[in-house]
Amino acid sequence: MINREKLKEGLERYKAVFSLRWKEEKYKWEAVKHFQDYWNIEAADFAEMFSLATEEAASLLDSMNNFPRGMLIEYAKQNADAVKKMFVHLYDETKDMTERVLQFQEEAQILCEQYSASLQHYQRLTAISVYLWLRYPDKYSIFKYSVCRAAALELGSDFMPKRGNTAENIKGNLLLLDEITEEVAQDTELIRLFEKARDQTVYQDTCFRTLAYDLVSYMADGFASRRKTEKVKKEAASYIPKFTKEQWLGILKNKLTKGEYELVADVLRETPLVQESPEYEWYEKESFLYEVYMTPEKYDTLKALLLKKQNVILQGAPGVGKTFAAKRLAYSIIGLKNENQIEMVQFHQNYSYEDFIMGYKPNGNVFELKYGIFYRFCQKAAKDPEQPYFFLIDEINRGNMSKIFGELLMLIEKEYRGMEIVLAYDGQPFFVPKNLYLIGMMNTADRSLAMIDYALRRRFSFFTIEPGFSSEGFQKYLKELENETFCLLIEQVRALNLEISKDSTLGAGFCIGHSYFCGQEECTEEWMQSVVEYDIIPMLAEYWFDEPAKLQKWQSRLRGVFND
Repeated sequence: MINREKLKEGLERYKAVFSLRWKEEKYKWEAVKHFQDYWNIEAADFAEMFSLATEEAASLLDSMNNFPRGMLIEYAKQNADAVKKMFVHLYDETKDMTERVLQFQEEAQILCEQYSASLQHYQRLTAISVYLWLRYPDKYSIFKYSVCRAAALELGSDFMPKRGNTAENIKGNLLLLDEITEEVAQDTELIRLFEKARDQTVYQDTCFRTLAYDLVSYMADGFASRRKTEKVKKEAASYIPKFTKEQWLGILKNKLTKGEYELVADVLRETPLVQESPEYEWYEKESFLYEVYMTPEKYDTLKALLLKKQNVILQGAPGVGKTFAAKRLAYSIIGLKNENQIEMVQFHQNYSYEDFIMGYKPNGNVFELKYGIFYRFCQKAAKDPEQPYFFLIDEINRGNMSKIFGELLMLIEKEYRGMEIVLAYDGQPFFVPKNLYLIGMMNTADRSLAMIDYALRRRFSFFTIEPGFSSEGFQKYLKELENETFCLLIEQVRALNLEISKDSTLGAGFCIGHSYFCGQEECTEEWMQSVVEYDIIPMLAEYWFDEPAKLQKWQSRLRGVFND
C-alpha cells in the first residue's frame, strides 16, 4: 500500500515538467519498440541479434562499471546455444518469475567461470528486469534499487527493497508499480500529454506501465534532492553558532553545489555571527576533526608530538589521507587556512641537494647558482619568527636523506635549530629556524621501501594514521549519505582490513584506507563500483598475486555488495 495523496502530488509535479522530460526520457519507449522489432530467439547469429535488439537500451544495461549486455554478447559469441537457453527459460511465462531470475543468474555464473573467470557476469536483478521489461513491457517494470527505495520512502510504501533479497524485491517492485500504474491510467491530463508526445517511433504503452516507471524515476530524483537540501539546512543551523561565516563556508566550500550554497547563505544571513573574520578562514581543532577522520585524543597526541619534536612522519596504509591530514594539521596549529605558511615537495630517487638546498643550474651558456625550495622556505620562516611554518615532504622515504639534506641533516634536529653553519656552495651562513616544522608522509604498503634510512629514523618521530572507518567523523559521514549499499560496502572493507591485518605477509600497514570512499556529495552505485573495480581490486591483486583463491574470494565479496 502507498500514500495516494503523496502520489497525486508527485503526479502534479511530473505533469508540469512532462514536455521537457519527454525529450530526455523518450529513449525508454524507443528501446522497447526497437527490441520488439528485432528480437528473434531463432536468429542464426544470436550474438549479433541480441546486440542489435538491445542497442537502444544500452544505457540501461551497460555503464562505466557495469556490463551485463556486453558480457552476454561475448558469452553468446563463445556459446550461443547456452545464452539462447537462458532467455528461453527467462521468457517462459509458465514458470515462477523468481525461479526464472535465479536460474538466469546461475547459468550466467557458469558461463562466467568458463569464459571470464577473472571477471563477473553482471547479470543482477536490475539487468534481468530490463530484459523482462523489453520483452513484456505491459507486465514487467525496471527494478533499480535506488529508484525503488526512494519512491517507496516518498510514497510511504509498506514495501522496502533490501539488498540481496531477490524474491521480495521482484514481487515488491511489481506490486508498487501496479499501484502507481493504476493511478497513472486514471489521470486523463497526463494520458493526454503522453498521447500528444508519442509517435510511431516509440512503443505505444497502452497499459502505461513504462510511463508509471518514468514517474517513479522522477519522484525518486526529487526525493533525493529534497533530502539532501534538508541535510544542508540542518547542518548549517548546527554549525553556525560555533563558527564565523568564513569558517563555515570554508568547511563546506568543496562539499556544496551552487543551489546548496545559496541555501546556506540564506541561513547565514538570518543568523548572528560569532565575530568578524580575519583575512584567512579560521581553522582550529574542531575544523580538523570535521574534515579528518581521527579521534580527538589522537589529534591531541599528534599535535603535541609535532610541537615537541618538530619533525614528524605520518605513516600509514594506502588511502588513509596522510597528505590531507598533514596540511590540515598545519592549518590547525596556525589557526588559519594560510597557505603562505606551508610549503610542500615530493621526494623521489633522483631528488638532490641541488634541487632542495642550492646548486648550479644551466642558464643559456653559463651555470648560475640557484636556491632550492627548502632554502627559500627557511629564509621566509626566519623573517617571521613569531609564526609557525610547515614544510611538508610527501614520499619522504623515497629520497636519499643524506644526499638531499647534505650538511643540513644535523640542523633539522630540534637541538640544533637556529645554529648557523657555512654552506659549501656560496660560503654564506645558514640556519634552520626554530619556527619551522617538518611533516613527512610515507606509505607503509610500499614493499620496495621496507628498510628506512637510519638518518630518517633518528631525526623524526613516527605517527601511524589508521583507516578511520570507526571514527565519529566517518560514521557521521556514513549516516549523512543514507545509502544502504555504501554501508554494506564499508562493512566488507572493514572485514577485508581485518584479514589483511592478520595476513603474515602483509599486516596492518597494508589495510585499505578510508579516503577512497570520502568526499562524496552523492553516493552513486557507479562511483562505488568504480572504487571497487579500479582502486581496491587491483591493489588486492598485487597483495595476493600468489594466492588466487583468496583474491577471488574478496573479489566476489566486494562485487557481491551490488547484487540486487
